[in-house]
Amino acid sequence: MANQISRRAFLRGSLLVTGGLLAACAAPAAAPAAPAAEAPAAAAEAPAAAAAPAQEDILLRWDTFRGVGTPWNEERISTFKEIYPNVTIEFRPLTDAVQQNNYAKMYASHAAGDLGELCAFDPSHFHFWRAIDKNIIMPIDDLIAADATDLGEWYEVFMGLQVYQGKQYGLPSWGWAGQDSIVTNAAHFKAEGIELPAVDSRETSMATIAEWAQSFYKEGERFGLNIGHGEGNVVTLTRAFGGDLINADGTQCTLVDNPGSVEALRWAYKLAVEDKVLPAVGTLENVESAQVEGKVTMNWGGSLNVRNYDRNLKAGSVDPSVGEVWQILLPTLPDGRFPSQLRGGTWNIRQGTENADVAYQFVKHIAGKDGSIGFNLQGGNFAAVRPDTLEALIAENPIHEWFLTSLQNGMPAHAPANSRGREFTDAVAQYTDLLLDPNQAIPFEEGLQQLQDQIQAVLDMDPA
Repeated sequence: MANQISRRAFLRGSLLVTGGLLAACAAPAAAPAAPAAEAPAAAAEAPAAAAAPAQEDILLRWDTFRGVGTPWNEERISTFKEIYPNVTIEFRPLTDAVQQNNYAKMYASHAAGDLGELCAFDPSHFHFWRAIDKNIIMPIDDLIAADATDLGEWYEVFMGLQVYQGKQYGLPSWGWAGQDSIVTNAAHFKAEGIELPAVDSRETSMATIAEWAQSFYKEGERFGLNIGHGEGNVVTLTRAFGGDLINADGTQCTLVDNPGSVEALRWAYKLAVEDKVLPAVGTLENVESAQVEGKVTMNWGGSLNVRNYDRNLKAGSVDPSVGEVWQILLPTLPDGRFPSQLRGGTWNIRQGTENADVAYQFVKHIAGKDGSIGFNLQGGNFAAVRPDTLEALIAENPIHEWFLTSLQNGMPAHAPANSRGREFTDAVAQYTDLLLDPNQAIPFEEGLQQLQDQIQAVLDMDPA
């Protein structure tokens, strides 16, 4: 495969390698990272003197829902203050549990003239292009040039997400391969004497996963498998069978016309509606907690979910005979690709910001080496966006090495061309809920067509 690279080359972060190979994945996607174990002093991230801000007192407001409730945001603010004592960063957290609602708040703040100078309209939540078209965030090419920023510090596949119509509008924040794996309680397999596939194996068939979903199900006690109904889950579900949710142009829903997509949804429908071995919507208040409690054997998620499960088991001091983290990867497709959805985020500067050069220094501060490592370890995000990050994460917890293959050979996300991200993700979730509802079952063909029609209706809307 042209876009495969060795682990050594991947961890080395060679621009020649990432530019020539990983760039082929660029689109609303996300990819990997590697080397850096120690965290240098904050002064090491200070920009060149030529880029230093003026000495008058400066206030910048930071609107974000990233890292809220963790020490990361305040740590970044305090260490930036050490470098630039005259600059005050006002942290204004966005706290709605639904991420799309936080974007709505930022649009409303911008309309009211109150959006912070520092913000984030993520590509993989389908708001990046809309924010640019509406003149909300500014291009940063001149700031990059004036600062002589080495853009090779970030993987090119993530840098590709920062560019629109030939201009760059941000630096990478988070990035991962999406809902590309089955988060697994190995203890349940061992108790039943079932051999687990290796954590990097791509040979487990979807039929085998369905068999395990059946065999581990115990009515009233445990679900063998949980499948989320969000856009990220539905995309990787269809891709696991060689299909997709929408086309690469973001203009057409491909569910009913793609045999792979139909097979994928029929696979899920049989387990959820006909066999009733998957949890219906609302059955489990918190899937991650339920898995720690032993009520779920396999949860279709991704690398971030695997890491969270490992963390939660350790935090609860769960005996390995009761709960042990493992992952089961989706099978390799005939063309050699791995079913996944590379995704990534951004840090932006509001259009019209005074002291944009200072704002850019803060963007570099949170997107740089120390900021990225802390974003992972303190901020609770998965940001495999830099060559000097993943090695540090592997040193902190070897489980991060499990995630390399999806990042090396993942599939790009497809975004709605009209930037109707909120409507798109809502339609996918709501009508997948209806299709896979065992309590108010509808015929498969009817539910699939309804899902197709509702998604296409969103894609046919005028640009947001």
